[in-house]
Amino acid sequence: MDGNTGFFYSWRCVFAFWLVSNFTVPIFCGRPPKFFHWGLSSIFYETVNHTICSDQGVMGGLISLESFTNRFDNPSPGMLGFMVASYDIGCLAGALAAFIWGDRCGRRWAIIYSCMVLLVGAALQTSAYWKAMYIVGRIVAGVGVGCISVTVPIYASECAHPSWRGKLVVLETTMVIIGIAISNFTNFGFVFGRPELDGTEAQWRIPLGLQMIFPPFVFALMPFTVESPRWLAARGRHGEVAHVLARLQGQGSTAESPHIQEQANIIVQTAIHEAEIESSWKECFSGGELQNFRRLILAATTGFLHQATGINVVIYYAPVIFRQVGLDDRNSFILSCVGSICFLLGSVLPIFYIERLGRRKTMMMGAVTCGLCMGMIACTGAVGANFPERAIATGWAGAAFILLFQFCFGIGWNSMNWLYSSEIGSLRMRNKTSATQCLFHWGTNFLTVMVAPSGFAYLEWKFYLVWMAVTLAAIPFLLFCFPETAGRSLEQMDEFFKRYPQWNIRQVAHKTFTESAVVEGSEKEAATVHHSEERV
Repeated sequence: MDGNTGFFYSWRCVFAFWLVSNFTVPIFCGRPPKFFHWGLSSIFYETVNHTICSDQGVMGGLISLESFTNRFDNPSPGMLGFMVASYDIGCLAGALAAFIWGDRCGRRWAIIYSCMVLLVGAALQTSAYWKAMYIVGRIVAGVGVGCISVTVPIYASECAHPSWRGKLVVLETTMVIIGIAISNFTNFGFVFGRPELDGTEAQWRIPLGLQMIFPPFVFALMPFTVESPRWLAARGRHGEVAHVLARLQGQGSTAESPHIQEQANIIVQTAIHEAEIESSWKECFSGGELQNFRRLILAATTGFLHQATGINVVIYYAPVIFRQVGLDDRNSFILSCVGSICFLLGSVLPIFYIERLGRRKTMMMGAVTCGLCMGMIACTGAVGANFPERAIATGWAGAAFILLFQFCFGIGWNSMNWLYSSEIGSLRMRNKTSATQCLFHWGTNFLTVMVAPSGFAYLEWKFYLVWMAVTLAAIPFLLFCFPETAGRSLEQMDEFFKRYPQWNIRQVAHKTFTESAVVEGSEKEAATVHHSEERV
């Protein structure tokens, strides 16, 4: 590469990935002929997801640069872990803010405000000259990302048709992985493609600054999107629900179309019914008809299990991990890029089976495969440590299982916590349910990223056994306690929890709402619900 290639390569990658990935959304989800409103809303979702992903890919390469560590006084493993994990403190704060205030300003404006906060944090990181300034920048950026991570899956789920709701959220999380891939290739371009930048701070400041590219696209698209019809109903703006549904569905639909009126009536009546139930903060921790506390626990569990696989340890510290198994710097960066591609390929595949296989089976598949991969990484590390003459072979074998782990995480876990938590909550509690998932997601992320440098230093290959044990232990919880959400409208989930208040729902969890109604002997109700789903 010549002197300018790395810079222009990075920008071309950013723009090309954004353009191609966003316009595939309507294609994969089966866009309506009237593309404008739904298509722009889809692109809006995906562009927002690009804004929250670049940090994970960027940091994995930057923390190993000498110019980065020298700028911040060669931090110890513990301090380095805190510098990386401080981002997750901000994400926790952002998720908590969304939990408390997220329903007040609407889904769209919550996203806009969050992107503004993210811009400020990214600017502080890019210009940081002291550890304190860098940490503050990461916390501020994390606040924006925490709010976004709560709001976007809810917004997408509340606007989406049940038949492609899962595909849309899967594509959203795939955009995150595309952003990680962009970041990894950008790192490689600036570290190895620009020899004149060797040892300079531009190697890490410019990649950090690229976080500021996508929020302006979000601001530009915002006027063309619509507010969530379910949020409008929850706020008492019932007259706007049918108009928004008609704009989202397209296909010549109007607010007076019978199927639009039918769906609008279901949404409005659900909102009215939930509004009649006594409301207080105690509602979050109550059982009753809506089973809100049970739903919060399910959402929190998905957030914890998602991060307890160790995925962000692999993403953040990928070059460090590859060097640990015996690879040089260049090969470590190359394999980090390859790993992001494996992650991306795995994350795309659920689009083709998420509605057919369902959420529960997908999560269980991810738990089994990720747990086994972590076990094999530990085995290769143990062999390499005890038989030094085999270190090179076991190093490459360990690298292969790390790449396989990223692929397996993509096909199983990657999108499930965001999708499941946005579907499991009642209308009035949906924002708090999703925020609870994010609180546990970012909290567990903080702990794993914080302890990773010390874990690698002191436990070495045994560190991977921790992730294997926790991941495999998730399978019984998924099997017995998690109801299936695929094939059900968001309103039908209220009915499911009303019918089945017990924790052990294995016998009915995998069945669609219509099948569950038949089991209860309500064939007529089942037929009515099925007819409604076909029409809307």
